[in-house]
Amino acid sequence: MVLMVIKEVNPRDLKKIVYLEHQIFKEDAFSKDLMEKFIAKNFLFLKLEISKLKKHLIGFIIVIKDQKEMVNIVNLLINPKFQNKGYGSYLLQQTIEKIKQLKNINKIVLNVQISNLIAIKLYEKFNFKKNPIVCENYYQSGEGAYLMELDIYS
Repeated sequence: MVLMVIKEVNPRDLKKIVYLEHQIFKEDAFSKDLMEKFIAKNFLFLKLEISKLKKHLIGFIIVIKDQKEMVNIVNLLINPKFQNKGYGSYLLQQTIEKIKQLKNINKIVLNVQISNLIAIKLYEKFNFKKNPIVCENYYQSGEGAYLMELDIYS
């Protein structure tokens, strides 16, 4: 039986996380320095692993609190080897549950590339609503983004 575990990211995870980030997001990837700051001062920086003799990093999620009653998912990433197997749904669902347990948080927001239809579909599955206004040139690559929102208690 495969046992999945979700844990807080720590500085020892930095090398794996930065590698995976650059593998997926290329020029839009967060820098190593920014990742170090997220680890040091994160609100929620969680990793999903398969627990065996050796731990395999499946993916991670970074959530920051940028307003009093709102958090922002700034990154959700699943290793390509593990994509389309439900791991992203599992990580997102578990993260939303953790956020719901926090006091005074009533909204989750995120930005997603307009071309990332798989991610948009995932977020919509969890009742995130897409703002029809596109944030033009949001990413380093020049691609635009949708703002998506989830009202936790609606």
